[in-house]
Amino acid sequence: MSYETEEQQVERLKEWWSENGTPLVVGAILGLAGFGGWKYWNAQQIAYQEGASDLYLKVAEVVASDNKDGLVTAAEAVKTQFPKSSYAILSAFHIAKNAVEKGEFDKAASELTWVVDNHADNELAPVAKIRLARVLLQQGKAEEALKLVEFEETSGYYALANLVKGDALIALDKKSEALAAYEIASADLEVVARHPSLQLKMDSLAEPSVVETAEAPKQETQDSSEQSSDSDETQQPAKEEESK
Repeated sequence: MSYETEEQQVERLKEWWSENGTPLVVGAILGLAGFGGWKYWNAQQIAYQEGASDLYLKVAEVVASDNKDGLVTAAEAVKTQFPKSSYAILSAFHIAKNAVEKGEFDKAASELTWVVDNHADNELAPVAKIRLARVLLQQGKAEEALKLVEFEETSGYYALANLVKGDALIALDKKSEALAAYEIASADLEVVARHPSLQLKMDSLAEPSVVETAEAPKQETQDSSEQSSDSDETQQPAKEEESK
């Protein structure tokens, strides 16, 4: 009886294997292949980032030096060889900053647009949008700049974006909206600390109402003075009559 039971068990095992063995083997092979492929992809990504990092060191060296002649060449090399890396974004930022300092706003806009178009999902993309908006303002393109700084309130760059948004609205002569944007920006203490001119901008927009308020007491004083003068003039003939 025991022998027959073992034989039956073997038969059932054979049947189960014939039904499930092949899928299991295939699944195991695919699993191993997938794991190997993931390891290969991961290794490639690490090598890619390390290569970009090594090449970016040249950019950092030029930035730290007094001679910026080789900056654009070094930065362009990073962008060309490792365009998908974050180091390419940083290199584009350096090229754009160098261009702004030279008054080459078209070049700066081109570099920042490259970042916005090719790295939309990168955490540095909001920075690129804000910087591009500032460059566009220098070019007199306030409408285009305004579109770039419409950030969600949950964004970590919301306050800074509103600072630039206020500048764009000022350029479009939308003063009340600009003041509202500046007030949002002023709620961020870090933005206020880094941009002391923000308060001056807000004060300049608030001046009309302040002036109106200040002029009201002045007008009342003037009216009182005029009334007093009129009273004196009225009383003067009476005094002259009395003296007669």
